[in-house]
Amino acid sequence: MTYIMTFLIVAAAAFLWRVRGGLFKEYVPANKVWFAVFFGAMAWFFRVGTAEYALCAGLACYAGYQAFGWGLYIGRLLGGGELKPNLSQYRECELIDDLLYSAHVTFKGKAVYLYQYPQLFGFCGTCLSGLILTFLMGLSVGSVGLMLSGLAMGPVYWLGGRIEKLYTLGKQGWNWGEWLFGAYLGGMAALWLG
Repeated sequence: MTYIMTFLIVAAAAFLWRVRGGLFKEYVPANKVWFAVFFGAMAWFFRVGTAEYALCAGLACYAGYQAFGWGLYIGRLLGGGELKPNLSQYRECELIDDLLYSAHVTFKGKAVYLYQYPQLFGFCGTCLSGLILTFLMGLSVGSVGLMLSGLAMGPVYWLGGRIEKLYTLGKQGWNWGEWLFGAYLGGMAALWLG
């Protein structure tokens, strides 16, 4: 794959992931669907060339990021704040919450729970959210690398929070995180395409 094509894929993915996150929401109809359409189109154009393959890839991508929310995790990663595991507003994805709220270490007879450290809790939750997203994408196209690439969602959004302190886009770094994670997903897709 040429450098120009790779750059175009990364740029388009960054833009479409940011659109999925709300950029131009009032102007772009069905803003949540376009990244999945792009992923399906890449699978069709660069890989097999069948409509069924493209449809499976696009639907897996869409299901991965629409199955549940991750706002609680990113919010805690970037902004901290107390977590109360017994209240429903502090729950996002049952699978992830069951893992993270029960995670603890015992030191000298005292249990210390992960949720007592909200930013670390948010980091772990964001990484697991990314894993679920990209696992479905990678599974649909048979790429283990793409399946596991979502584990980097936590570090990428954390980096967005650090960049926010230098150049403000708003939302404590969420906007930067969306640009960066979209670019990262585009880069991983370009690697998969070879």
